[in-house]
Amino acid sequence: MVEVYLDTSALIKLYVAEAFSTEVEQFVAEVDRIVISRLGMLEWHCAMARRLRAGHFTEDYLNLARTEFTRHLAENYFRIVPYDDTLLSDALRVLDSVNPVPLRTLDAIHLTAARNAGVTRIATADRIMSEAASKLALATDTFFV
Repeated sequence: MVEVYLDTSALIKLYVAEAFSTEVEQFVAEVDRIVISRLGMLEWHCAMARRLRAGHFTEDYLNLARTEFTRHLAENYFRIVPYDDTLLSDALRVLDSVNPVPLRTLDAIHLTAARNAGVTRIATADRIMSEAASKLALATDTFFV
């Protein structure tokens, strides 16, 4: 079974038409299971609210996207990695392991969630996340230029 961890930068592209959205949709259609973390769920809502404030779409569009995301969660479209104290402790080791990559806090948590879930493949639209994942010997599918 091919499982891939989607960080929020890739996950959001399933719900918002932007650069590489079509490629992410095609990619997701080709894998067996998508894995996200509880953190990704919160980040998804934050990213969508930020896009609404920036005028990228309307409140109606946001409501439709939230409905779709909620449906995907309810239908177990994603395997969800829990967020707990162990994850945070393990993230410190991940941060040290990828040095000198300038990994951000939440990205360290995403990479740790993927590793703790036994996932060996990451999909991201974030160059730094991709670089850090490679340093951790995780296969990386990227969606950026």
